Parts: sequence; C-alpha cells; structure tokens
Amino acid sequence: MSIKKLPDYRLRQKILYVDKANQNVLQDYGNSLLEEGFLSDALDFYQKAEDKGGLQKIKDIAFDRGDVMLFQQAAKALNLELKPADWETIGQKAISLKKYSFARHALEKVNNEEMLNSLNKIMQQEVDSKSA
Repeated sequence: MSIKKLPDYRLRQKILYVDKANQNVLQDYGNSLLEEGFLSDALDFYQKAEDKGGLQKIKDIAFDRGDVMLFQQAAKALNLELKPADWETIGQKAISLKKYSFARHALEKVNNEEMLNSLNKIMQQEVDSKSA
C-alpha cells in the first residue's frame, strides 16, 4: 500500500495518538513522509510502528546531513546510547557541512574543548572573510 496524499498536521496527530492504526499503515505513512522529505514526521510514524529499519534510515540521513538533533532523536528512538565518539563524528560531519550550531551542540555533549576551540576559530574566520 502506498499513501497517495500526505495527511495534514491534525490528521497526523489523529493517526499517531487517537486512532489504533496498525503497524503496516504507520510504516506506509512513515515511508511516504520520508520520501517527501518530512524526516521528523517520518520518525514519529516509524517510532509508533516500532520500525527499526525506518528509524535507522532516519538516523543515517540525519548523519549524512549533519543534523545533530534529528540524529539524537533517531538514536533515542532506537534505544541507542550515543558514545563520545558518536558525538565527535557527527560534530565533525556538521562542521564539514558548515552547520556550526549543530556541531557546537554535539561537541558540547562530550565537552571536547579542543574541537570546540577549533570550531570557534573556523566560525571567526568565516565572519572575518565576510567582513573583508
């Protein structure tokens, strides 16, 4: 089954929290939302469906995009405890994509002063190059 039209916010809430939708329906909505780029919404449906594969897809996409917050949410939904190396790796990915707020959040999680100082220098260089 493929969902043709995505539900609006109210219908999504109804499906997730009021209706007793079965796992296949929830997965279909998650797949459709993921396909359309609504990652956070897809995560909600995958989580409700207990779809580990869907949750892993979200986690992988979040990593590739340097989206630390979504990465953290997906890991939590998968019952994974992120290790310092995970935070540093996603922080480096975010830096490489110039997503400095995400990078700062990740690096603060592990209190990595060296990487935070490096990030601050990178950010200052960007500010200086824009002012020149």
